[in-house]
Amino acid sequence: MPHDTDARPLAVRHGAATHVFLWTAFPLLGAAAGWLLTRVPGWVTSIPGAPEMQKLEFLASLTANPVVAAVVIVAGAVAGGVVTLRAYDDIVTVEVGPAVIISRSGTARTFAREAVHAVFVDGDHLVLLGARTEELAREKTDHAPARLREAFTAKGYPWLDDDPHRDAFQRWADGMPALDGHAQALLRARQDAIKAKDAADAGELRTELAKHGVVVRDVGARQYWRTVL
Repeated sequence: MPHDTDARPLAVRHGAATHVFLWTAFPLLGAAAGWLLTRVPGWVTSIPGAPEMQKLEFLASLTANPVVAAVVIVAGAVAGGVVTLRAYDDIVTVEVGPAVIISRSGTARTFAREAVHAVFVDGDHLVLLGARTEELAREKTDHAPARLREAFTAKGYPWLDDDPHRDAFQRWADGMPALDGHAQALLRARQDAIKAKDAADAGELRTELAKHGVVVRDVGARQYWRTVL
């Protein structure tokens, strides 16, 4: 497919509605949770026949104070704002032009057009493959595949509907003779990171495996692997 002669990149990003939703929904939910916390002690102590609980009665009297209640509600809203900020760690922007730029959490990675030999979506991950079938990038994103496909095909990138090397993956088992000791050690450490739900460590180990010529694909907590050409 010929390249788009317009050098301006096409950006796949979340619209204003997403940001409005994040900064509205989570703070409101946090404030609502704070309001409920101010009401629960009073509701419990007002139940007929409920046993006397001095600590709960003290909380009921404390949260009945409008100033205390307001502080708790504001604290809930602030906690919701913190959740919103953490949600931005999962927001990815993809710019497609003379190069592909993938940005997340203020960090951007750039891939030259000539280095990208295949692009596809695997589940909820955008994947870029290089000339030796190595994974240049595997980025989790909630952008619709159709939007990504439209941007990449418009700029002449080789978009595929599926992973062309899916059948080459094998499920990893410790001690497999097809892998050397170094790769086994990395996969073993990565399995531990997956079990511990340490995404950062699992990502670093994926990068180390890529340097060793091993591509990893996760299915749940299971690792599948293949070698590059």
